[in-house]
Amino acid sequence: MAYFFYRLLTILFSPVLLAYIFWLALKNKSSRYLWQRLGFNYSDMPTGCRWFHCASVGEVNTLLPLLKNIHQHDPQAKFIITTNTVTGAGRIKQLGLDYLLHSYLPFDWLYAIKCFLFSTQPTALYVMETELWPNLFTVCHRQNIPVIIINARLSSKTTNANGWIKSLLKYTLSHVSAIHARSENDAQLFKELGANDEQITTTGNLKLSTAINTDKDSTPAIDLHERDYVLIASTHSDEEKQIHAIWQQLGRDELLIIAPRHPERADSIIKELKCKNLAQRSKNEAITKQTEVFLLDSIGELNALFNDAVVVVMGGSFVSVGGHNILEPANCNRAIITGPYMENFSEELKLMQDNDAIIQISEDKPYVELKDRLSRLLEDTSFRSDLENNTRGLSLNAKQVLDDYTTLIIKPHSR
Repeated sequence: MAYFFYRLLTILFSPVLLAYIFWLALKNKSSRYLWQRLGFNYSDMPTGCRWFHCASVGEVNTLLPLLKNIHQHDPQAKFIITTNTVTGAGRIKQLGLDYLLHSYLPFDWLYAIKCFLFSTQPTALYVMETELWPNLFTVCHRQNIPVIIINARLSSKTTNANGWIKSLLKYTLSHVSAIHARSENDAQLFKELGANDEQITTTGNLKLSTAINTDKDSTPAIDLHERDYVLIASTHSDEEKQIHAIWQQLGRDELLIIAPRHPERADSIIKELKCKNLAQRSKNEAITKQTEVFLLDSIGELNALFNDAVVVVMGGSFVSVGGHNILEPANCNRAIITGPYMENFSEELKLMQDNDAIIQISEDKPYVELKDRLSRLLEDTSFRSDLENNTRGLSLNAKQVLDDYTTLIIKPHSR
């Protein structure tokens, strides 16, 4: 009954949905978006491929390391990736990989889905994370196309939804061949939503593989004069001044490298720091034994410097910016400190906190706490090694998760 009402609603609201799709197509200046969301224009899509669906660019980024890993095992393989958004499409286009073919997901109308399936004839559908479309899953099930949810996650908000929505989602999940959850908690939430034990496996979180397990950048083309260094990465206004003041109080011999998120701020940063022994990358100023601060006001050199940093402090997290990608230094198994404001990377932060692989400073007097934590990491090599080893363990776990997902996708699925 819940599914019947869903189908009725999609029909009744078709004019509104059509208008919204037209508006998005006009906004993004994309006729391809319009036609493919309506179930047309798939002539450039191959047939008989594995099909992966991602809501938007975040899910695409999570999926890419897995597809690259599968392609290494099967160089002839091609994959269709569908997205709901133009930003997701842009990310795939940006890569320019001939084995990744993009289409917009047809909206959840029966005729649109059937047109897509008729044109592409996929061998299986792999849905990233939480996209649960009743008509899509039903039609795939009826056409003997296995539906597998990978990196599956749910929020408690979904499981606490009203009875009609929960009934609809339970019906939708009944057409799923397998659910590979990212955590035991997510597996339990799927069970609460109506999935059965035989469907669910806790396979792990693919999110880590977006940075961990990627190739580390080579040694930076910067002569550091064999100095040990602490790296302050992706900083924003006021962070440089505050952290430099802490550094002066600590009186350390290591080189302090500051890499602003926006290199064009270099002149204002230099004025704020009032540091006599400062070398500036954009001016190719040499680092000597007397250099106190090295300002990395360049593009494309930050990641290489993560490799050998004694400690990495991630900026954009001590001011209300929302943080930056902590998985990049984690890829290099560094001891990492981040500030209290990590809203943009809350999921990545939780992953690392669960593995004791990062230190997060609290919101109350953050720079005072940063001074204490930074001092301890520099003085206590055992404490620092423990943090590095935990980050290294995270890398090994991520590799295992990536290999496990690769194996289950290469292995044929059945309904």
